[in-house]
Amino acid sequence: MQKKSTSMGVRGQSFEAFRVLIAMVIALGILVIILGVINYFDTLRQNVSYDTLNSSWKSAYDSPNGKVIRVPGLFFSKDTRFSRTQFARQVSLDKDCIAFDADTTLGYSFDQDAVVVTNSTIGAIYLQCSTENIVGAPGSNCNAYCLLSFGKPIPTP
Repeated sequence: MQKKSTSMGVRGQSFEAFRVLIAMVIALGILVIILGVINYFDTLRQNVSYDTLNSSWKSAYDSPNGKVIRVPGLFFSKDTRFSRTQFARQVSLDKDCIAFDADTTLGYSFDQDAVVVTNSTIGAIYLQCSTENIVGAPGSNCNAYCLLSFGKPIPTP
């Protein structure tokens, strides 16, 4: 009578290692696909935010009535930079007719010429354009004066 072997043979053990390797490769492939999808939607969300900001900016400029326009829920990634020149070129306006403000506690830093997103953030941007000099532009000949505030509400008079 022959004894039955309870252990796998060498071939069986090799096949188990191969199955684990295949499972790891499949798992890695699925992970890469998931990360790609997440990156795609973040990029899409940021592009929608840019488009929304640009259309709101043009709308505020086209009707310089002094009313504050609040644009909520915009997503911008770290190191995104906005400049006065960038906004001025969109509407053929002198950059001295535009001023920036920002809430530095919400992930923005700013100076006279630019706002930089220091941490990826979702927030509101406030826009106000007026025919009156609300930005303190010295001696500028502007058909509209505009204030863009990142995360910081603009007080209404």
